[in-house]
This record gives sequence, C-alpha cells and structure tokens, in this order.
Amino acid sequence: MRYYYGKQREQFSLAEDTYGGWCMLAAESGRFTFSVEGTDQGEQTAEFGELVFCPPGCTLKRRALEPVTFHFAEFSHEGNWTLPSKIRIADVGRLSSTYRYLQNWQEEDNAGDTQTEEVQHLLEDLIYIANREFNAAKRDTSGKIDPLMNQAAAFIEKQAFEPDLSLQQLADTLRIGASQLTRRFQAAFGMSPVKYVTKVRLARARLLLIESTDTLDAIAEQCGFQNAFYFSRVFSQHMQISPSIYRRTFRV
Repeated sequence: MRYYYGKQREQFSLAEDTYGGWCMLAAESGRFTFSVEGTDQGEQTAEFGELVFCPPGCTLKRRALEPVTFHFAEFSHEGNWTLPSKIRIADVGRLSSTYRYLQNWQEEDNAGDTQTEEVQHLLEDLIYIANREFNAAKRDTSGKIDPLMNQAAAFIEKQAFEPDLSLQQLADTLRIGASQLTRRFQAAFGMSPVKYVTKVRLARARLLLIESTDTLDAIAEQCGFQNAFYFSRVFSQHMQISPSIYRRTFRV
C-alpha cells in the first residue's frame, strides 16, 4: 500500500498512529521502543535484525532511544494471518542486502514503474522471511537466538569491505572480549567471525566477476582484500576455482 525510508533522525514524526492495513516498522540502525494496542506484551525494544508488525486497526506507539534509520511499510494481506508484534530475522545477510536495495531505490531521482515493482518484490520478501522465521520459531523452541551476535553480523555486513576490519575492532564495538565473540558467533551462525567476513567478501566478488569488467586488482580493492594475489588465493581455496576461470565459466 505504501513504503517509506526514514533517514537517520532523532525521533519519529508521530509518536503513535493507527493504520487501515498491516504495518511493518524495521530499524536499519539505532533502537526504538514500541507497543501495539490490544496485545499483552507491553513495551518492547527493537533494533536491527527485528521487524515490528502491527495488525490493521490497531495503534502502534513508538519512541526512538537513539538516532534511528528505519523502513516503514503498510500492506494488505488476504485471509486470516497471525504474527507476533516482533520477529527476529536470523538471516541478517539477506536482510542487509534487502535494506540496501530499498535505500538505493529511495535515493533514485526518477522512480518509475520498474522501481515500484522492485520495491513491491523487496517488501514481499521481507514479509516472507518474517513469516518463515515465525513458523520456524514455533517448531524450534530451543531459544538459540543471540541478539548481540545479530549486531555482530550486521556490523560485518556493513564493514566487511574495509581492508583494516579486525576481530578486535568488532569485539570492542560490542564491548566483549575477542574470545567470547568468536565462541558466541560460532554458536549463533555455525562459523567464526573471520569466516563470515570472508563469506561476505566472496559473495560480492562473485557478483563483480560476473557483472563487471573490472580487473582482479579493482575487485580485490572493492571487496576488502589486500591485493589481487591474496584475493585469488582466498577465492580459489573457498571456491575450488580461480577467479578468472569463474568469470569465464559463469558470465552470460
């Protein structure tokens, strides 16, 4: 029904509002408190990695705890549908990517029909993964979600392409020790923070190899690798194929 990208601000324009359709509010950065009229969950806090949902006809109250950048959408849904007021998304990589695409669209000067269809697709994907997470949570009540490690993954997604990114820098940002960070991240995502950084960098490298004519030196620089030689070595170790052969094989 409508979509809005709110760039960083100290507070929301409206402290509360009631919507005719379902609404979704999601922080890209910063934190906010919220409550949904008609629920018994009271006031809650939401941050990156969490999507807030409010049913039609209910009042959503919200207050920024710190400068917040957010995505807001109002949408319709046919049939009976039940969601909790807050859903945590485990796949923060996919979430970050969707947010980036939405932000890029919002910043385009001439948004036409093609971009509108693109936004529709991106928002539907957000709703899909939220519904999937909700159904998965009903099947698995082990409670393995670690909010701080979601923040760690989000930090990596945003900083992975900086060549000087370090494990200690991430640990300092989260105010925990490096060993604790590694242990908790491994438990949450099944891999170490260092391997997660490599995963994010290689995902971008694969895209650039296929969709651009950039040299290996240029791709290495854009993806946070020290040089083309190191990039080629890491790529070959993980992909079992060199960057040059990958480019020739998969480019259409």
